[in-house]
Amino acid sequence: MSLYIEPHAGPAPIIQVIRSAHREVSAGVYYLTDRPVLNALRAAHARGVDVRVIIEGKPFGMKPWQVAREVKAIRETGATLHYAPYRFTSHGSHYAFLHEKMLCNGHECLVGTANMDWSALGHKNREYLYVTQNPSVVQAANAVFNADWNNQRAPAYAHRVLVLSPGTSAAQLIAVISQPGPVSIESEELGPYAPTLDAIAAKGHLARVLLPASINAEEKRDVAFLESHGVQVRLLPVKPLYQHSKAIIGRHEAFVGSENFSETSLEWNREMGLLLGGSDIGVLQAQFDKDWEAAR
Repeated sequence: MSLYIEPHAGPAPIIQVIRSAHREVSAGVYYLTDRPVLNALRAAHARGVDVRVIIEGKPFGMKPWQVAREVKAIRETGATLHYAPYRFTSHGSHYAFLHEKMLCNGHECLVGTANMDWSALGHKNREYLYVTQNPSVVQAANAVFNADWNNQRAPAYAHRVLVLSPGTSAAQLIAVISQPGPVSIESEELGPYAPTLDAIAAKGHLARVLLPASINAEEKRDVAFLESHGVQVRLLPVKPLYQHSKAIIGRHEAFVGSENFSETSLEWNREMGLLLGGSDIGVLQAQFDKDWEAAR
């Protein structure tokens, strides 16, 4: 099991999982445009690996021609491509997305915060990637991918192994926030979502929250709400490093995954994360502390 931090790690952790595949590679990701990753998928297909990719068909802010270019590049690798199932493209009046960032082979999985593009992998973003051969995680993540590939519900047991949206991730994140002692929280989006905001506010001065300086007016109101309860909040300038990672770090347990703290992310999107412990907590805390010092 290995925790990698971007932009230092680059695409190497993803490429390693692809290269170690014997029979299959399954990638479920918001978008995939990184050239080294595409080249690794092409090489895997050429040696007989069954490569399957699910992407979000309408990423926020991307033009149809950009998605068409992404699709063309993925299909040119030889991979079989599916768009996200309909239930992750809209939900009543709520737009939702396949927003997870996962890639698995038959014995190893990568789960993290990074989309598979140039900015995330080695250049502009703070991101976390976690690679594991834990059989329970590998089985659960592959089961979720296969369910989405076949437009079926993810099995119930996957929610006990992974931090998984839609379904159980909100309660899991609130439990991590509410653990005894101080917590450090970093995210690209803060909300709006009352259950997580209330849980952070309840921590008071024991909570530190790190966000990008580009947060919108609604999120600034949420920041004011947290600060009124004693929560410490800092904003990281968008350059030279953009705050895109999503993590909660406590003394006993940490979370890393694709989930933002918004209602859409936690209730409607397909999101995937992991609960971590042991030495990973120290690594995450050390990086958070460095970024905290660089923030305003």
